[in-house]
Amino acid sequence: MSDETVGTLAVVAFLAGALLGGTQRVKADDLKGTAGLCHATGSLSAARGRWLLLSDGALPTEDIYFMATAAPGLRKAGANVTRLNTRRWVTPGLCWPWLGRLLSGAQVIVCRSLPRPWLELLESQRGLLASLHYLLDDDIGAAAEEASLPLPYRERMALLSRHCVPRLLALADEVVVASERLARCLSSHHGTVTVLAPALGSLPGAATPLPGDGQWRLGYHGTRAHREDLAKISPALVNVLSSFDSASLEVAMGAFTPEPLRDHKQVMILAPMGWHAYRRRLGQTRLHVGLAPLWPSAFNSAKSHLKFLEIARMGGVGVYSRRSPYQEIVDDGVDGVLVDDDGLAWQEALERLLSSPEHIQIMARRAVEKAADIGNPARHEAFWRERQC
Repeated sequence: MSDETVGTLAVVAFLAGALLGGTQRVKADDLKGTAGLCHATGSLSAARGRWLLLSDGALPTEDIYFMATAAPGLRKAGANVTRLNTRRWVTPGLCWPWLGRLLSGAQVIVCRSLPRPWLELLESQRGLLASLHYLLDDDIGAAAEEASLPLPYRERMALLSRHCVPRLLALADEVVVASERLARCLSSHHGTVTVLAPALGSLPGAATPLPGDGQWRLGYHGTRAHREDLAKISPALVNVLSSFDSASLEVAMGAFTPEPLRDHKQVMILAPMGWHAYRRRLGQTRLHVGLAPLWPSAFNSAKSHLKFLEIARMGGVGVYSRRSPYQEIVDDGVDGVLVDDDGLAWQEALERLLSSPEHIQIMARRAVEKAADIGNPARHEAFWRERQC
């Protein structure tokens, strides 16, 4: 069911409710328990295999961990999966009783945050739900304290950390997180924290063919939140490009690209992309070498190994910081390269790679094979099917 269809039904339901004497909020006892993740909802529990993702706009998280990975297989097996854009309905109570029927017996997934009216609605109607799963792929509290992040982003994360995350943790039967480190951070705040590693909606195909003319294609596709990570290795990248004058580097950071790279003739700068455009880019771009610097910080320490999957999706071999999450995934020198926190070390590692074409091809092929295994969407389908009521 599309967002547009859901929205149309909500309007129809609201008008019908108004004609019948106005909206009415269904009251139900909070049936949260400790025996399993699904709760009885009396006569409302007849519908089985109904998933409802309440979206607050965290599209990457929603797609990577459910909508683009698990949902297609769940739907094919007969489950009903709906994504409802909560930002379109500022006052959810006006959608009653249609919304009550949608929530009744549903297994609800919330990613990162919800608007306050929706939090209040879930708190008052929690007993209607079969289960609630709270999905997090970042340490929101650490993001609020990370000085290298843009101030507006930090302020937004601080508000979520204080006013949204605790309420969703209290509502959730299970907290699903993207990394072991994030699980450890949240284990003192919730009794059921489960790790779900990232997956790809589309599996990687083959390694990028070697260039016949030395035209190596390097890429960095981190967001503005990781600008400082890229800045740490920018001088090294300039030196590498000088040594390999037929190589090129693609950076998807627009005007936020660090100064040493911004006007470099071998650097192609792309404007920051929305999620759907970025997904298309992943399927269209071919790289030989992908870059994933991750300097030490509380915010970075909770990251998942998603970049390993994305670099493999583009057919490349990755060069990664030697720390979690990469050092648990990458077999150094076999399906990727791990590098210490030193600009010269990054320069030397890249120069060695670009001087060994056959080694790049072998490692990229192994990275593609590993990514197709650990990033297989069937893993996500199985994860959520185990929880299905």
